[in-house]
Amino acid sequence: MHGGLSPDIRNLKEIEEIDRFREVPREGAFCDLLWSDPVEENREDDGDVANEDALNWFSHNDTRQCSFVFGVEAVQTFLTKNRLTAMIRAHEVQYNGYKMHFVNQQSQIPRVITIFSAPNYCDVYKNKGACLKFDNELLNIRQFVCSPHPYYLPNFMDVFSWSLPFVAEKVTDMLWQILRHGAEIQNTNKKDAPTQSVSVANETVMSKKGSVLREKVIAVTKMMNMYKTLRQEQESIIKLKQLSPNKKLPHGILAKGADAIRQAISSFNTARQTDRLNEALPNPDGSPPTPMAKSPRTVLKFRDD
Repeated sequence: MHGGLSPDIRNLKEIEEIDRFREVPREGAFCDLLWSDPVEENREDDGDVANEDALNWFSHNDTRQCSFVFGVEAVQTFLTKNRLTAMIRAHEVQYNGYKMHFVNQQSQIPRVITIFSAPNYCDVYKNKGACLKFDNELLNIRQFVCSPHPYYLPNFMDVFSWSLPFVAEKVTDMLWQILRHGAEIQNTNKKDAPTQSVSVANETVMSKKGSVLREKVIAVTKMMNMYKTLRQEQESIIKLKQLSPNKKLPHGILAKGADAIRQAISSFNTARQTDRLNEALPNPDGSPPTPMAKSPRTVLKFRDD
């Protein structure tokens, strides 16, 4: 399956009976098959009984903001009832392309296997892809890395949009040269001016003009540096925008320079954290979800027969 188990499903026949010719609802068995996840093992949680019970069975999926996370007891109950060995699912990017969950200590067989076949997910995760191969009763996992893309402009943008940072950098550089030249001329005129009685009012006006000119030079210098960063790090900026639900850069990162932009997508874990909002179910109107504070866990188990 794609996501995982549901507390509303007890056997395989109930999965076959689901009407799939419709939009996916925001709750229920159909939603859970697509959106649920196995609980993260070895996670740090409070050691109370309620949390332990929730991690073994079903509890709310805070990351997806819908459906559930399911634990080892929920998986073992479903597998035993349906005479199954393991469950194979996808739905979560993995650094090695796969992950084994809830390994049976006696047989050393994982109860859940996550397979993720897209290498270098979103062009920033730097993960491997993987696939399962069954040969009689032998299970093999094949890993593979990404191949270079054929040449195209990032995000398939047109050449005019691509060239804007280059043009803007040159325009601001020209403006900066003009303002700097104007400031130098003004300072030279002050030094070369003959000693003569000048009114206090004229001195105040000239001082204000010089201050305004300096502020303009500083402002244009900042603009020039920003457009220089846009030109040099354009591919990284586009990748970072793709990870953002609103397709915008994180606030203030452009001012921090090229190192901060590269650092934001430098590893698997940072890319996964940046992409976290995109892992949740969108709102009914299609807008990105709003992060929610973690609520107390509600424990759910399978329905009684």
